[in-house]
Amino acid sequence: MQSAARARQTQREAHAEHGAVLRVDGPAYIVETESGEVRAKRATSCLLEPAAGDLVLLTAVNGAHYILAVLEREEGAPSHLVSEGDLQIRLRRGSLGIAAPDGVHLAAGKDLSMAASTFRVQAKEGHVALELFTFLSKMARGEVDRAKLIGRSLDSALERLSQRVKRSYRIVEEADHVRAERIDYAAKGNLAIHSENAKITACHVVKIDADQIQVG
Repeated sequence: MQSAARARQTQREAHAEHGAVLRVDGPAYIVETESGEVRAKRATSCLLEPAAGDLVLLTAVNGAHYILAVLEREEGAPSHLVSEGDLQIRLRRGSLGIAAPDGVHLAAGKDLSMAASTFRVQAKEGHVALELFTFLSKMARGEVDRAKLIGRSLDSALERLSQRVKRSYRIVEEADHVRAERIDYAAKGNLAIHSENAKITACHVVKIDADQIQVG
């Protein structure tokens, strides 16, 4: 009963008016109304942050003034949705879309996390700059028309590597080292090896077998 009586008393004491924001003074806003300048706070439900020059709707409750909403703002002026604490947007059903003709920017001081059953990114051009990149996937598949990789160092540890290409070109400016238990090269056509100096050594057997062998 006391809560109901207090609510009726608050309702009788509350009244609404409008005014123009003159300036921002810390957490408060100085608003010019028909009855003079008042010092008002932004109501918790008013997520749009008022700015100087805005026409706002105020209410007075027990001598304290609150800005309930921004009624008008200069055309083209930026708008900011501001919350003093954590803010969550949750839909009971349906989907959420964010669209902007000039761009969408996301910035986080610490973590930026995304979770979904399916993740899609589609763009005409993409740029990614990371100081440290960790990628974990059960299966990765990529289809590109042309790829170019420039780096100072590349280290990979694989259990199995398979490549199937139509033509392969590789240029090593300094040294090329291969360490393997077995090496098997097979060519259907010609096999050419050329160098300024050549040396072949084996611990046991060196075998050359052909229909014709030419030396010199």
